[in-house]
Amino acid sequence: MKPPSFPFYVRAEDPRAKREILRAAMKLFSERGLAATSIRDIAGESGYTNPALYKHFASKEDLALHLFETCHRRVWALCNASLASTKGFDEKLERYVGQWLELVDTHPDVVAFLSDSARVLWPKASPTVRRQSLIGLAHSLVLETPQRRRGPSAVSPDLTAASLQGTLGEVARMIQVGVLDGPAVRWKAGLVALFQRLAA
Repeated sequence: MKPPSFPFYVRAEDPRAKREILRAAMKLFSERGLAATSIRDIAGESGYTNPALYKHFASKEDLALHLFETCHRRVWALCNASLASTKGFDEKLERYVGQWLELVDTHPDVVAFLSDSARVLWPKASPTVRRQSLIGLAHSLVLETPQRRRGPSAVSPDLTAASLQGTLGEVARMIQVGVLDGPAVRWKAGLVALFQRLAA
C-alpha cells in the first residue's frame, strides 16, 4: 500500500488532528483570506472542535504564522536551489521562473496564501525567515546580469528585482482568478524573454 502523501506544510509525524487543522486552515486562508476566516470556520472545515485546535495552536494568528513560516521556508528553499543549480544569468533566470511557475501549478493555495497574507504576517515572521526573502533572491539574480557586471545600469537593481518578483506574483494571481489561462508553466518562455529585456 502506498503511504499517504502530505502537502509540504504538514509533517507525517504530526498528530492527525493537527494535520487536518493545517489543511483546513490553508484551504480557508487561501480562499477567503485571514480576516474572513475564524477559528470556528477552521474547526468546522477540519472536523475537529475549537479545543482540539487550541491544543496545537494558541490562536488563529499563531496557526497562520506557523503556516506562513513553514510555506515561506519551503518556497524560498526551492527557488534558492533553482538558482544554485546552474551558472550564468540566462540559465538561472530560466530555472528561477520555471520553479516559481511550477509552484503556482502544484501549490496554488500556498502561493495565494503567501501573497495575500504577507502584508500582515511578514513583519511578525522570525528573523531567520525574514532573512530569506524572495525579493532577495530576485535581487541576487539581477546582479548576475552581464550588463551589471560590466558597469552600473540606469535602472536600480532593487527596482528590477521588485519588477521581476512582482510580475511573477501578479501572473500567479491572474491565473488564480482566471484572467490568464493555466497551467502557469505555459507562460515561462514569454516571462523569461520579458525579464531578459528588462534586465538588459
